[in-house]
Amino acid sequence: MKKKETINEGGINGLGIGVVNTNAEEFKELQRIILAQSKKQTKKQILENKLLSLRFQMESYLEKQTDPIVEVGWFLKEFLKELKIKNKVFAEYIEFQESNLSALFKGNRKINTDLALKLGKIFRVDPTLWINIQSKNELIRMREKNNKEYQKYNIEDLLKKAS
Repeated sequence: MKKKETINEGGINGLGIGVVNTNAEEFKELQRIILAQSKKQTKKQILENKLLSLRFQMESYLEKQTDPIVEVGWFLKEFLKELKIKNKVFAEYIEFQESNLSALFKGNRKINTDLALKLGKIFRVDPTLWINIQSKNELIRMREKNNKEYQKYNIEDLLKKAS
């Protein structure tokens, strides 16, 4: 039987290259323990874990440099999907037009501070995270659209003009 290995490029603790032997007895025992513990969770705990996972995805997206753009509305849509809340109900709850919510999902509407505060309170996610994702996406778009325009700005040029 061929030994199955998973290579973790970030390594153990993210410090180097690590190899996980998924056929090792220790690994299989850990899997059994995790599975047994997960079966003991209440529906509320499962939901809380799913929402926590979404928050981690948001944080991870914000930290990565090379990902394609993920709209802040996509994250919001995922929260609503996990909670099984209809868009219309949510839009009414946050005093938002349903059409504006739909535009936010598609990336055609920006999140503002008022909405970020509401989402932060509802989903227990720091409001700055919502704003920072929106800002990251705007910077990426602007850089892609006007990259040549921004190439002319640099410290050396500024110092020449100032002297």
